[in-house]
Amino acid sequence: MGLAASQGRLLLLTARKSNLELQAQVISQERALLSMQQETIAYDYSQKTNNQIYMISTTGSEKTGERVPLSVAALRSRYNGTDDSGRPLRTDRFQIVDTRTGKTVDLDGLAKTDGSSTTPDGPLQRNLQMGIYIIKTQDHTTADDGTLTEGYEDTWTTISPAGQSEYNLVYYTDDDAGAKAKYDQALSRVQRLDKQLEIKLNQVETQHKAIETEVESVDKVISNNIEGSFKYFS
Repeated sequence: MGLAASQGRLLLLTARKSNLELQAQVISQERALLSMQQETIAYDYSQKTNNQIYMISTTGSEKTGERVPLSVAALRSRYNGTDDSGRPLRTDRFQIVDTRTGKTVDLDGLAKTDGSSTTPDGPLQRNLQMGIYIIKTQDHTTADDGTLTEGYEDTWTTISPAGQSEYNLVYYTDDDAGAKAKYDQALSRVQRLDKQLEIKLNQVETQHKAIETEVESVDKVISNNIEGSFKYFS
C-alpha cells in the first residue's frame, strides 16, 4: 500500500473510530437514563407499599375496636350523631378547613369523592396527612356542674387526628398487589432495554478495538513507507 493510500485509509479509520466512540457515549447515556428510571420505579413501588390511611371509629365503636376508613360520611357519623335508624343527623358538628386559604371546605362536595377519599390518594386522606386540611369540631355546651349538655356552642376546636383515640393511621395494603405487578412489568422492561444496550455497547467496543488495531497497523505501514523513502533519497 502506497503512502497516499495509507494516509487515506488512516483518515477513514480515524473517522470510523470517532463515530464508534460517539455511539458508545450515546449508549452509555441511554443506560444512565435507564438506571434513573429504575430508581424512579423502585421509589414509586416503595411509596405504594408504604402508604397509609386514616381509620376512624364511629360513635361508640372504640369499645369494640371497629374502625372504618376516614371519610366525610364517617366524620358525620362520628360527630353529628345518629337518629334512631342509625343514620347521621343532618347538622354538621365539624368543619374541614383548607389551611392554604383559611376557608371551610364544602363537605357535600367533598363527600362526592368518598370513594377515592378512602384511599391514600383521595383528597381527604392525602390533604389531612400533608397538613393541608385540618378538622374542627363544634364544642358542646357545658352545664354549671361541668357536665356536657345536648346543646352546642358557637366555638370550634381544632383537633389533630394523630392525637385523638378515635383515629389511627394504618398501612394501606389494598393497592400492594397492583403496585407489585406494575413494578415487575416496568422493571422487566427497563432491564430488557438495558440488556439490549449492553449487547450493542459490547459490539461497538469490539469494532472500536478492531479499528484501533488496524490504525496501529496502518500507522506502522506509513512509518515504514516514510522510513523507506528517506533511505531511498539519502
